[in-house]
Amino acid sequence: MKRNRIATMVTDPTRNFLTSFMVGTLLFGIVADGISNLFWDLFKRWGTQLPLPIAYTWFRAGMTATMVLLILALIYGTNFSHWLRKWLSWLPFVSTLPMQATIKPLDRTYTGLIVSMSPKPDSPAERVIRHHWNNGQKPHLQHCWVICTDKSLPYAQEMVKALTHDGITQTVEIHYGQYDLGGDDPADSPMSLWVADERMDDPKHIQQLVDRIYLDAEAKGVDETEVIADYTGATKGMTAGILLACLAPERQLQYISQIQFPQIMAVHVSYRLKRID
Repeated sequence: MKRNRIATMVTDPTRNFLTSFMVGTLLFGIVADGISNLFWDLFKRWGTQLPLPIAYTWFRAGMTATMVLLILALIYGTNFSHWLRKWLSWLPFVSTLPMQATIKPLDRTYTGLIVSMSPKPDSPAERVIRHHWNNGQKPHLQHCWVICTDKSLPYAQEMVKALTHDGITQTVEIHYGQYDLGGDDPADSPMSLWVADERMDDPKHIQQLVDRIYLDAEAKGVDETEVIADYTGATKGMTAGILLACLAPERQLQYISQIQFPQIMAVHVSYRLKRID
């Protein structure tokens, strides 16, 4: 699912600073100032007709504080936002998506791929890497992040050797093992694609790891809509972590079907869940 390009340009200054500044700061600022001046001018005229018990400056400060409290109470103390969204749901840009996940055969390749390495020679990871490599025909895979454990790391190394032998690594960068995943904040704890055995079934750790992968993809110029995560070879705990990290519709999921093997199935999430950290 592609993001709205205009909305992204306006809300994300890292994508287009000039557009974000002109619209988000100048245009919205002018509109807000105009509404504010109109509102207070009306109150000032009303205040000249009726004597106020306090100075106009204090009256304005009190009104501002009262409106802030009323807005906060309306948002957090009532179902107003839910009611408003429901009332405006007939608008195409406000309507909510149905809460469901659509599963269908994968019909395209992605620039980025996240896989979990299985501790066996014939890992599903290699199969999906070759699929997205697309025999070297564009568009094809450019970056692959392989999540490894102590047991699966040797198999990942052998897989990379096989991919190198077939010339795949000439156009695809395979990241695995101790590959460093830096965070947004220098204070973030170090994290790599190697997962210790005692943490491989920790969904929260895997969720954080996958989130770091998406940050790394963005740093490489790969949008999250162009990255797909495969959870075929993952343990149950790792699968849970991958799913938690990919709740947003912009993050795509896939797996190899056991019924229609070796068909790769795409999971299109059409709802947004609120994560509780």
